[in-house]
Amino acid sequence: MQNIIEAEKLTKIYTRGSEKVYALNEVSFTIQKGEIVSVTGQSGSGKTTLVNILGCLDNPTSGSLKVDGTQIFKENLKLSESGLTIIRRKFFGYIFQKFFLIPTLTVKENILVPAVFQKELKANENKLDEILKMLGISHRKNHLPSQLSGGEMQRVAIARALINSPSILIADEPTGNLDSKRSEEIKELLTDLNKNHGITVILVTHNPEFAKIGNRRIELYDGRLHTTTALTD
Repeated sequence: MQNIIEAEKLTKIYTRGSEKVYALNEVSFTIQKGEIVSVTGQSGSGKTTLVNILGCLDNPTSGSLKVDGTQIFKENLKLSESGLTIIRRKFFGYIFQKFFLIPTLTVKENILVPAVFQKELKANENKLDEILKMLGISHRKNHLPSQLSGGEMQRVAIARALINSPSILIADEPTGNLDSKRSEEIKELLTDLNKNHGITVILVTHNPEFAKIGNRRIELYDGRLHTTTALTD
């Protein structure tokens, strides 16, 4: 299978006075198209820093990153901000622990926000009903976030991540604010998006049961790659 992510010696250093803090320290691995990869580790181990760099939301201090063969970062070279924006729009959808829905916009309007920035609003409006139906929230199309349950708000956030047809979904603790029943629903949704729609999923979670949906688990410890473990054949 083809690699969609190639990370080599990714390092992120923050300066605290005269002290250097390594949020990531020479982390290397690949992710193949169609995989679900779970990223685990204790709080402060570098999970969110890692996926922010993989998703082109942050720059590493050093190291190399390729996305679907495109060199994003290497040594002192990196794409311009406009180039990074194109890569983000082309490849990535983002799901976070906090839903980040705009309270004054309806479900429909919240989902279409990325399409507005991509100037493909009309084309994506045609996909909206299909996504709403797939996620089971068609009846909430014209509701405001304040009228939704936590699980429904996360489904809206997932729909927003899908509206531009990403190849890669980055889910950073997507069930952190949900109860066990809603968490199970989100787990099933991510699994379905991977198996039936071919979307590569990079999942950050502290929940060992949730991590088991991955084909592999990448575990970080103090900013270093501790282990990478195959979970399924």
